[in-house]
Amino acid sequence: MNTLYKTLFISTLGLSVASVNIAAQTAAKDTTLNRQVSLEREYTPTIQDASKINTLPALHEPTKKQYDIKFENSIPNTSITSHPIGDTGSGDIKTDIPFSKHRGYFLFGAGMYSNLDGAAGYRIVDSENDQFDLFATHNSTDGKIKYLNPSSYLDEAKAKNMENLIKAKYSHKFESLTWHLNGSFFNNTFNYYGNPYVFSNILGENASFHEGLMKHNQGVNVIEAETGITSTEHSDAMYYSANVKYNNFTSKYGYDTNYDGVSGSIFDAMVNIAAPVQTDHKAGVEGGVFFQSFSNIDFLPLLDTDPFHNLTIFKARPYYSIDGGDFKLSLGVNINWASDIENKFVAAPSIKTSWNFNEKSLLYFNVGGGINDNNFVEINRENRYINPISRVFISQTLYDAQIGVRSGIVSGLEFDIFGGYKYTKDDHLFVPYDAASWGNVSDMLYANLGEGHFGGALKTKLIPYTDLSLKATTHFYNLSKYTLTDNAPEKKEAWGLPSLTFDFNADFSFIDNLTLSVNYIFEGGRKMYVNEASSKMDNINELNIKGTYNILDWLSFFVRANNVMNQKYERQYGYTNQGINALGGISLKF
Repeated sequence: MNTLYKTLFISTLGLSVASVNIAAQTAAKDTTLNRQVSLEREYTPTIQDASKINTLPALHEPTKKQYDIKFENSIPNTSITSHPIGDTGSGDIKTDIPFSKHRGYFLFGAGMYSNLDGAAGYRIVDSENDQFDLFATHNSTDGKIKYLNPSSYLDEAKAKNMENLIKAKYSHKFESLTWHLNGSFFNNTFNYYGNPYVFSNILGENASFHEGLMKHNQGVNVIEAETGITSTEHSDAMYYSANVKYNNFTSKYGYDTNYDGVSGSIFDAMVNIAAPVQTDHKAGVEGGVFFQSFSNIDFLPLLDTDPFHNLTIFKARPYYSIDGGDFKLSLGVNINWASDIENKFVAAPSIKTSWNFNEKSLLYFNVGGGINDNNFVEINRENRYINPISRVFISQTLYDAQIGVRSGIVSGLEFDIFGGYKYTKDDHLFVPYDAASWGNVSDMLYANLGEGHFGGALKTKLIPYTDLSLKATTHFYNLSKYTLTDNAPEKKEAWGLPSLTFDFNADFSFIDNLTLSVNYIFEGGRKMYVNEASSKMDNINELNIKGTYNILDWLSFFVRANNVMNQKYERQYGYTNQGINALGGISLKF
């Protein structure tokens, strides 16, 4: 552990110096990619709900919101309390306890399937110009799961997953800029518990062999150091920012338990600088470099090809922006060039515009695109059960357009009507794969994929003592052709992706100090490619309920019931989630 802290400290210090040198010349942009998950409080981390074995791993970020536990899911949705309408975020399950009077917190919960949630943090420094936060989170599960499609050979398996995070964040405000410095260590330990008998070619194999594979826990470690600066923005002054982030990642196992897993590092640096042209008009350029390298891949001789090439992406975005109060416009172009197994070049539009046509209504239109690096850390968040000897290749989004109108013209009621279309070359779709050493893991099919969607969101506080929000989205897909894929299916489908998503959240506070929260999620229309054929996946149809009672200003108890309707479904094919389960715990502030 001492070696770990020394490594983190040295990496962080080195990046700090690098960022200061960059700041002296130009500027940059914070490009931290992050999926928010369960626990949110003022200057506290988020934590994934341990009661969901299949939810995706995440690197957690503090947010300045005052909420307790919320349920995590991967579908787009709106949250009445933590996101402006039209933004995406996980369904909110909150306690609505004010946390502003305290600088520290502690939470612990335990439940069925050996589910554990834990979090602790403290703001060590809290002054006008300096803030220093230190926090840690833990969530884990270790229980037997009944398979959705059991076989006579194997009908259940123990599903294990544990995530631990330690993170420190520091920021200092100078007269003309703000500097931040972050460091973290993240560990994810899990097993490949997916049902191996979904594959027809292994029927008849001894179940004890596959049960033996499931006893081995894969491990992923990520050390991250990040630093950057952002100037104080004024309409008549030059704006600049710079951000440098470094990740070192390792995994425990590779081809099998006799081989070490993939390891490597990621360097991501961005600079942004803009100068005023005239009143409310600015011209600027944003640019950077992304580099991912792999090391110590000792199982390469066992593979037909080498997927673990170093990846370098150069990025540039010249732009012109207008901030006219009610009307805002930014026009630019994303220019990306990648050096990989095959070099790629993309020039995609970069347009952001909005018009506040009355004080409470907004029309917006955005278009983006570029090369998606699909780096190791990001993919591990997306799907931890990916084949450990494979790598997701880069993809190119030629355009990603969004248009919509949101309004709060009625007091206490807001709505958002939206639609969009995205076209990506070499997009990846996860499908199940029978790996001899691990059983059921996820592999990739690549395709040129168009994805369109339209829907609406609504949130209201018109009902006394009640916060309600809902969001419904219809998705449609156009897979023009498979790419980078041998033995591609004849049928062209967006494997694993939903055609309809729905999310409903409600918080009821009819009784003093007691909050009842309800969350319902639905995903339908998913299909999967397995055994060289199309198979319909069961809908995700889940109801969650939570009650929180505040005994004192600094003490509360909560009880949570997940998947109340005891529905069986799978995020990744063969990986059945937990059925109905309950968890209870305590939350302290100090």
